[in-house]
Amino acid sequence: MNTAKKHTLLLIDDKSANLIALKSMLEKPDREIITCNSGNEGLQILLREKISLILVDVQMPEMDGYEFVEITKQHPNTASIPTIFVTAISDEAKYVNKAYDLGAIDFLFKPLITEITRKKVDSFLKIWDYDQELKKLNEKLVAKNGELEQFANIIAHDLKTPLNNIKSLVEFIEEEHLLDLKEEATDLFDMVKSSAMSMSKLIDDLLHYSKNVENNQGKEAINILSEINAVVKLINPNGNIKITKENLNHNISFQSVAFKQIIQNLLSNAIKYNDKEITEITISYNEELQQIAIKDNGPGIPDNQEEKIFQMFYTLGKSSRGDSGTGMGLNLVRKLAERNEVKVHYNTQYKSGSEFIISELQTT
Repeated sequence: MNTAKKHTLLLIDDKSANLIALKSMLEKPDREIITCNSGNEGLQILLREKISLILVDVQMPEMDGYEFVEITKQHPNTASIPTIFVTAISDEAKYVNKAYDLGAIDFLFKPLITEITRKKVDSFLKIWDYDQELKKLNEKLVAKNGELEQFANIIAHDLKTPLNNIKSLVEFIEEEHLLDLKEEATDLFDMVKSSAMSMSKLIDDLLHYSKNVENNQGKEAINILSEINAVVKLINPNGNIKITKENLNHNISFQSVAFKQIIQNLLSNAIKYNDKEITEITISYNEELQQIAIKDNGPGIPDNQEEKIFQMFYTLGKSSRGDSGTGMGLNLVRKLAERNEVKVHYNTQYKSGSEFIISELQTT
């Protein structure tokens, strides 16, 4: 029964006797071993074969091992192939450093010791296997990201369509019944249109964020007060909600859309889960500690659940107003914070409600 070849090794040496000896050390049923007598021949082989590991002699006529490796590392199709130098040259630092600078991964010094040679080759072939698996996973991830981007576009379209319909209907009613509307009704219609436009803009921003922002890219200097004012305007709290802002006129480095999303989630939770007649929320910035605190006068988080609330799909049940969350908000808050290299945690020492801390902020 034929055994499938898992790896292909390329051995390069101008002396055939050396190739025969090295090949005999490394032969295994799942390996194909290709030998050649020059660097030029080796380059030709690399054009048509998928090689897992190269072992190349340093001292060869016409093109030595150093020149061969220098060429392979300049081509994207061969740059990542692990290469071991096989040499009789002294192991002085200047020779070793030159090889590593060119991109070689290790040395084998002649006369070769069979056991050491086999173990080194086995180890680097395992590294090759891991590298190939990572490439496959990365390809799958790229494909999945493409699917998610397409899904985000569909969701954005489906969300914006009813918002545009609402805006059009309100405008139609205003035009047809303008004379019949009282001043209070006109103000309400303006609020509906403004909220619809704000939501449409938020959807556009989130779609842009999901498509174009990765890790900590896109950070900029933002003003805490301006960003929070924009969020408060979007939430549009009524007379039963009192929001106090303290010392917020400072600039920090943050992704603007991510910051707004974090603040909106934390404020929405503070309002939704509050059990008092008047909801009181305080947003403050501490210059010395470089942190933002958002605290409220609600019921707080039950003991031993301070970390669970950041888990995906974990909820505390129905809010004081009867609705329930999806369990995604605080998980998103933490992920957005991590993307911006900051931390978000619940302050267990605060006993007059809930307090969330955004810490390790970078000022500008």
